[in-house]
Amino acid sequence: MTIANQFSYVLFALGTLVVVLAVLRWRHVAWRSTLIAALVLALVFTGGFLAFRVGASDVTSVGAAQAQIGNGKPTFLEFYSNFCAGCMAARPAVDELVTAMGDTFNILRIDIHTAVGRELRAIYGFTYSPEFVLFAADGSELWRANSPPTAVELDQATTNTISSP
Repeated sequence: MTIANQFSYVLFALGTLVVVLAVLRWRHVAWRSTLIAALVLALVFTGGFLAFRVGASDVTSVGAAQAQIGNGKPTFLEFYSNFCAGCMAARPAVDELVTAMGDTFNILRIDIHTAVGRELRAIYGFTYSPEFVLFAADGSELWRANSPPTAVELDQATTNTISSP
């Protein structure tokens, strides 16, 4: 697990801000204009964060998460970070996927920066965000990847016939 992955949105925003400020100063743009540009850029990145962050975890305890995995229904598990650009980019596709799943799957969306998320990522071998895991109805892991599963893989998960990529 790397800091660059977990906090990629924040690092990208800060890096962009520093580069823009350096270029403006190098081009001898007035301090007032430079500061206004920095403020506007900071507001744009803050607005982007507020608009696209993934949000809070679905469960509040490790026991609640484990009770859903293997309860007789397949489970879709998403590990994410609210500060990860990839997680933010995947959000619309994952939301659409979750809606399409309906009641066929248990849905667990876990923020890896919470106490519960830290414990669950250790239990389930989290590596890189976002990370998606499909569990069979009996709780056995069927599939794992850093991009959302396709409709075919979801279909296969309901019949335990999936093969990992």
